Amino acid sequence: MRMKPTFWAGLAIALLASLPAAAATENRAGPPGFQADIEGAPFEPGLSVAGRFLAARHAESVGNLVAAAEITSGVLDAVPNSEIMQRRAHLVMMGAGRFDEAAAIADELIALRPNDPLVVYTLVVRAFQGGAYGRILELLDAVPDSGINTIVAPLLRAWSLAGQGRTTDGIAALETMAANAGLAPVAGFHRALIADLGGDPVGAEAAFRQTLAASGGRPSLQLVDAFARFLVRAGNRDEAAALVADFADRNPQTLLIDPVRDVVEGRAAPVRPVTEVRGGVAEVFTNVASLLNREQLRTEAMLFTRMALDLSPGDASATFSLAQLFEARNRDDLAIEAYEEIDPDSPYGWYARLGIADAMHANGESDAAIRLLRKMTSERPERADAARAMADLLRVTRKFEAAVDAYDLAIGRLDGAPGWGLLYTRGIALERSKQWDRAEDDFLRALELSPDQPLVLNYLGYSWVEQGVQLERAKKMIETAVEKRPRDGYITDSLGWVLYRLGDFENAVVHLERAVALEPGDPVINGHLGDAYWVVGRKLEARFQWLRALSLEPDEDVEREIRLKLDGKKMPEPPPPGKKRDL
Repeated sequence: MRMKPTFWAGLAIALLASLPAAAATENRAGPPGFQADIEGAPFEPGLSVAGRFLAARHAESVGNLVAAAEITSGVLDAVPNSEIMQRRAHLVMMGAGRFDEAAAIADELIALRPNDPLVVYTLVVRAFQGGAYGRILELLDAVPDSGINTIVAPLLRAWSLAGQGRTTDGIAALETMAANAGLAPVAGFHRALIADLGGDPVGAEAAFRQTLAASGGRPSLQLVDAFARFLVRAGNRDEAAALVADFADRNPQTLLIDPVRDVVEGRAAPVRPVTEVRGGVAEVFTNVASLLNREQLRTEAMLFTRMALDLSPGDASATFSLAQLFEARNRDDLAIEAYEEIDPDSPYGWYARLGIADAMHANGESDAAIRLLRKMTSERPERADAARAMADLLRVTRKFEAAVDAYDLAIGRLDGAPGWGLLYTRGIALERSKQWDRAEDDFLRALELSPDQPLVLNYLGYSWVEQGVQLERAKKMIETAVEKRPRDGYITDSLGWVLYRLGDFENAVVHLERAVALEPGDPVINGHLGDAYWVVGRKLEARFQWLRALSLEPDEDVEREIRLKLDGKKMPEPPPPGKKRDL
């Protein structure tokens, strides 16, 4: 008897809910996603709903959204009436950028899930595309007033009213948000855009100024850009120039201010940043995606970024954000594709190339990334960012001497006034290239700029411990670093190692055991614990830790030392009683 497709959908979900992962995949014939449901059952490869569902989820989990969308589409064809599969397919299609298919699924889901925010927002995007503003208001009425919806829904409602020509009502729709100190900047910004687009310059100026005041003296680039353009159109070029100059002073290396700087200096027309309603809505989704990304909600951020791009295809800011989200999911190939879509002549073009270099390195193409950064460093001799990125890549690929040269170049381009982070990373490269005097100077200068910075305290303290100098001072520094970052295994290891070097072996064991628990895969930390075990008489445990350290593929120097200990040729020994350790 042949069952309806809905039966197989129920079977698939039941299998996923009731069986361990291994039971769903082992002893099956065929490639993943195309195995028979039950071994020996008379099904042809490719008809397994459960297998393809699992394959789609796996593809999604590893960031292969293209494959996830393809497989999910096939599963939905097999079980078209399954609400669960419709919901899954809707999310996957959105994430993969197949928005037409996502919208078609949302059209079917809305009757079943009228208050599902993502379903509603998908249809809202389509309604804005078609100018169906009344439909948008109807859809938004069902969205629950909770979570991120308390930001998204009012903004979309305001822009739908603006689309109907009801500018005053659109501004009023954001009154509650504007009264909330935390939401005032975003609400005020959109009120200003709506008023400006709706031909209300008085209301626009008031909203811009209120938003500027609510920004606490640190307005966003979007606000500076939009308000400066407005001021130039209103004949107030001097105030616009001051606004832009203040932002540039606080962000001296950014290229993103260049377009509006061209406006205030008369090289470009003061065109509005939003010239139609759907552009304002795209800005809503971009703003919300940025907020979600800051909260580490990257899947949700990607969905909202896709909505922004559907409304404003090719938008450089949204495309750049999408590329960074791909990088966060370790899909460097997709990140590179997204970066390459950005116009190289746009202000985002330079940053896209930096992103391409970063993604190439993550994708195992470090030499090509370094070549790209070297070319960029030559192209713009006034900028330090490409030189610094090149230095960082040279350092992490263990080309320490070349890294030092690149760091020197970057710091020189900053007129010798680097931040603590740049001094810290150059200090590492100097220490690893055996230029300790310069390295120590960089670490100490970094601490002058950021006195309690745990990374610097730890690196300098650990270096002193390794050299057998400044041990008491190193101990205090590393104790401070541990207080700042108690769950950092490397810093905890440093504290254990300085205690070991000071002869406090019992306490050293305590901290080194904790360090191994925090960073179990680090060969150096495991080796340190082995040494501490040995000197307190726990010889078998010491050998176990050294063997474990060897299994973790240590550097050549570390491996050589461990093998000498295992062969009994160089055993850890406590310093003689009374020996001065702090040289």
